[in-house]
Amino acid sequence: MTALIAMFAANWKPLMMLAAIAAIAGGGALLVHQRNAARAQAAAAADRLAAAQAAQRECEAAVARQNAAVEQLRASSEQAVAAAHTRQTSLAAAAESAAAREDARANALVNAAVAPGCDAAIRWGNAQAAELGRW
Repeated sequence: MTALIAMFAANWKPLMMLAAIAAIAGGGALLVHQRNAARAQAAAAADRLAAAQAAQRECEAAVARQNAAVEQLRASSEQAVAAAHTRQTSLAAAAESAAAREDARANALVNAAVAPGCDAAIRWGNAQAAELGRW
């Protein structure tokens, strides 16, 4: 053991230089390993970013398609409402016109002069048979 100490005492400078070189080489290897690991992490992160950007573009395209479909439904419903309003307006006008005509016909019958007596009423009824038959 003393021989080992004596050898160390006599050669401490070269041993220290050897230890320093080994430390530097080991540190360099550690740094290279860390650099390679960081590059691998950066590459993986870049791949995940590209995948996320592609998914975002797909989502944006899907939203655009849905917005177009909603706009088409809105336009279609507006057209249907306008058509229904037009039909309602024309049917109301036709119903009002028909009601006015029938009211006039009913008033004409109610206000018709019928001579007194049963025979006069029968003659009047026979004369009005065509009109009364349409009711």
